Amino acid sequence: YKAWKAEEYLLNRMTFDDLVKAYVTYPAIQTYAAIILLSLPAGAYLASSFWPFAASVSVGMLLFPLAWYVVHRYVLHGSWMFLAGLWKRVHYDHHRFPNDLSVLFGGLHTTLPTILLVAGPLGYLIDGWGGALGAVAGTIFMTCFTEFMHSGEHLAFEPKSEFWRIMKKRHLAHHFHNENGNYGIAEFFWDGLFGTLYKE
Repeated sequence: YKAWKAEEYLLNRMTFDDLVKAYVTYPAIQTYAAIILLSLPAGAYLASSFWPFAASVSVGMLLFPLAWYVVHRYVLHGSWMFLAGLWKRVHYDHHRFPNDLSVLFGGLHTTLPTILLVAGPLGYLIDGWGGALGAVAGTIFMTCFTEFMHSGEHLAFEPKSEFWRIMKKRHLAHHFHNENGNYGIAEFFWDGLFGTLYKE
């Protein structure tokens, strides 16, 4: 972690290869990967059968975008002052310094408990402890995907993927045009459903 921190990665000074290196060496991402590698086989072992386990993983993956939308819109951009101290480092600093990876990646101390408390019980309802582990793994997988997409959206490069280019344009509009919309990062389905999507 000290080596990663000492590098002081700034996205406006990084290449795509630098970003990949920063991503795979970041302690939270390594922790997420370890949890996925442990929870998937353990969940499959404890599951009653394949389909309930697959359903729990899928529910975890589908849960993350909605949970992110709600947290981003109502907590990170909310006006509840009692949350200000808790979320300052998580989001206010990211809007002030959008190229600084040290305030872009979510902290384990906020993200992991939320995932365990939301995805775990939901997966347990689907298929007991196997389902709980599957839902946690699915949610953490989507967390990792979203973190990488997010950092790439702030990197000074043009994605080859049309999907990623659209996501980047909408997310940067959220940062630099109007913060009261485009709350998604790797998808904007919920913005469209709840009327907070703007394309231009």
